[in-house]
This record gives sequence, structure tokens and C-alpha cells, in this order.
Amino acid sequence: MFLRTTLTQTSFLLRKKGALAAFYILLLMVLANFIGNVLAFQGLDVIQMYHPMKILLLSYNRVNYSADMTILLTQLFPILVACPAGFSLAREYQLGMDVMAVSRLGQRRFRMSRLLAAFLVTFIVFTVPFLLEILLNCLSFPLNATGDLTNWGYYDSAYRTAVDHYFMGRLFVRAPYLYAVVGTLLFGAAAGILGAFTMAVSSVIKVRYNVFLFLPVFFLLNLSMILGVMGPADRISLRWDENLLLFSEVPKSGWLLGGIFLLLAAASAGLVWKSGGKDCL
Repeated sequence: MFLRTTLTQTSFLLRKKGALAAFYILLLMVLANFIGNVLAFQGLDVIQMYHPMKILLLSYNRVNYSADMTILLTQLFPILVACPAGFSLAREYQLGMDVMAVSRLGQRRFRMSRLLAAFLVTFIVFTVPFLLEILLNCLSFPLNATGDLTNWGYYDSAYRTAVDHYFMGRLFVRAPYLYAVVGTLLFGAAAGILGAFTMAVSSVIKVRYNVFLFLPVFFLLNLSMILGVMGPADRISLRWDENLLLFSEVPKSGWLLGGIFLLLAAASAGLVWKSGGKDCL
């Protein structure tokens, strides 16, 4: 019953305006980036061509060539991540639409299933457009191109240092295309946790206007940017964009990043579990 309810809610939320709006915005950005790449690199010799994965919208390596689309993505991400499912519980609570489901499953089970559905919906919305871009780039650009947008040579020491700082750098060296797919899935998972966290906050804090639910994730992500800027340049970066985007040559810690998102996931589950018990009293 729990799994079936979760899948039903996921399907329902994927058809809502918030999820569709976020999906189409990301899809338009992906297509704009792809078309720009085609126009910029058409007719380029394979020796001069950059690696097809390093010109993706999710590639941090793009800032060495053109940062416009990357900046737009990082500016919209804190807002878009809450749109697919972050408001779903608050909206149903305000309209009284959750009564029937709660009567069948119980408050806690219903809310936990909604939390999982929020994660899945946000994961799908923030994964599918970028996986589509990977496919388009593989079909449109030479797969044996190896260029880096920093224009460092393949055997340059600076390039080797940059690759060492990639998250899953060894995977990139062995299978760069698999690296891009796995990195995209991890980006979607991070977005899913943030979207679920927004929903969890709405379960314990009742707001009159849903726009205030943008604030928790917006605050967390911008705090990471502030802390990242304040720290010394040679230390591990705390900026979310330098940790989540692909091909980031900034020093980072995968253990720290994983710990932070596991903590957010646990906090989300705890908030929803607590709120469900409180509402049942």
C-alpha cells in the first residue's frame, strides 16, 4: 500500500503545474545551450574540438569559455528546486485534499509517502533534461574529442591537478561518458533531497503564503556560497555549485558533501515523522 501510494502520488505530482514549469524551463535551457554549442563548434576539426561532455549545461568547465548559461542555472536552481513538489503538502493541507488519503494510510504513512514522492518527482525533473543533453551531444559531436575548455594540454600538470579535484575523478579518466551520466544522476538526487526538504519544512511550519517556502533551501544554498567565498582559496570548497556541477576543478570533499545531504535527508524524514505524530494527537 505504501509503495503503491508513493507511485500514485509521484505520477500525480509530475502532472502538476509546478513540476511541468520547472521541467520545461530546464529543458529550454538545455536546448538553448545545445543549439549554442552547435553554432559555435560546427565544422571544427576533431583535434580542436572540446570533449562533448565538457560543454554540457551542467559542466562547471564551461565557465572557462562562456559562463552565461551556467550563471543562469545557478541563479534559478534555488528557486526551481522547490517547484516540482515542495509546495504539494502545504497546498493539500490548505485545501483539505489530504483527508481521504490520511484516513486510509494514517497521517505518518501518508506524509512519509509524500516525502518520498517529492524526492522522486524532483529527481526526475532535474535529471531527464540533462540526460537528454548528454544523448544529443553524443549524437552531434565527435566522441573522440578530448579538448578541455581551459585549453590546457592533456599532459599539462595543471590539467592533471584539475582532474584530480573532480568529484569521481578516477571514473572520469576511465569512462568520461559514464562519469557524466553518474554525475547527472547525483545532481538530480541532490535536487530531490532539497525538494523533499522544502516539503518537510512545510509539514511543521504552516505559512499563509507558499512563497515563503522558497526561503529554507534558498537560505541554505546561499549560505554555502557565502561560506565558500569567505574560506581560503586552498581549502575545501563549500559552495554548492562547485560541488554539484560536473568537471569542477575546485578542491572538494565527497565525504563532506555526502554527509551534508544525508543529514538533510534524515532531517526531512524526522520533521515529517514528528509532524505526522503531532497532527494525530
